[in-house]
Amino acid sequence: MLEIVDPNTILDHVDVDAVLERVDVNALLDRVDVNRLLERVDVNRLFDNVDVDALMDRIDVDAMAARVDVQGLVERAGIPDIVVESTGHLTGSALDLFRRPLVGLDEIIYRGANRLIGRNVSEYPEGPGGLVDWVEDHAEDKKALKTGRYGGPLTRLLAVMIDSAVVSFGFTLLLASSVFVLGLVAPGFEIPEIAGFVYGLSLLVFSFFYLWVSYTVFGKTIGKMTLGLRVVSSDGQIAMSSRQPLIRVLIYPLSFLVLGLGLLGVVFNPQRRAWHDRLAKTTVVYDWGSRTVTMPTPLADYLARKGAEV
Repeated sequence: MLEIVDPNTILDHVDVDAVLERVDVNALLDRVDVNRLLERVDVNRLFDNVDVDALMDRIDVDAMAARVDVQGLVERAGIPDIVVESTGHLTGSALDLFRRPLVGLDEIIYRGANRLIGRNVSEYPEGPGGLVDWVEDHAEDKKALKTGRYGGPLTRLLAVMIDSAVVSFGFTLLLASSVFVLGLVAPGFEIPEIAGFVYGLSLLVFSFFYLWVSYTVFGKTIGKMTLGLRVVSSDGQIAMSSRQPLIRVLIYPLSFLVLGLGLLGVVFNPQRRAWHDRLAKTTVVYDWGSRTVTMPTPLADYLARKGAEV
């Protein structure tokens, strides 16, 4: 008769490690039909047996949140760069919508005024020195390109108007702040009767330093920056000498005082230079920073056709 063997006794004598070493796990997995296993799984029944509330109770949300490096995730996603780039593009696009028509009007005014006196502006230089050639070599889209070209009369006039508003507002704010501070330091302080003379002289000094510092440090004022203009040397060098901004600012009033005759060069001079530009050996060009200055394409196409006819 067969003796009944206790399975537990047999398992006690089995070397599990040796058995596992002899098992080819890869071959075993190859024989598993994953699709048939998934078909036999009742997903709905499986989820019915899951106690979601119990799982959520066992999750320490605060501990998980504390372990998340939010700043690292934000930096790795490049969100700050995206925000800065998007803001820059949005601001630049808004300015371009305002600037481009002005560039086109500059060209129309300049060409129209010179045509009235019988001049052919096609023979005039487009920009100072080798600046135009340098821009041509580095620009991807050369159609309707105006970067590095001489600035036009309308854009320059509007820049002067913006700078006048900035100077007036800035000086008024500075004067009001000074009077307020003096009133706190010396109670009962009153503006002297010669305030008109003092105000005019102070405004003149404020305007001088505003223009001089702007040209020396940035090569442009707030008005020129807004309209996309820049002051450069007449030979096309971006960096001016230390004396050029000073001479330009000192001679600046002269262009206005003599019945505005000193400004006619902006319209009729081949380099579009006013008196203060010529004496300081400077000129004004279009510069929109990292973006290419272009005038409206239809106008560019028209001028290209007219140039071909000439």
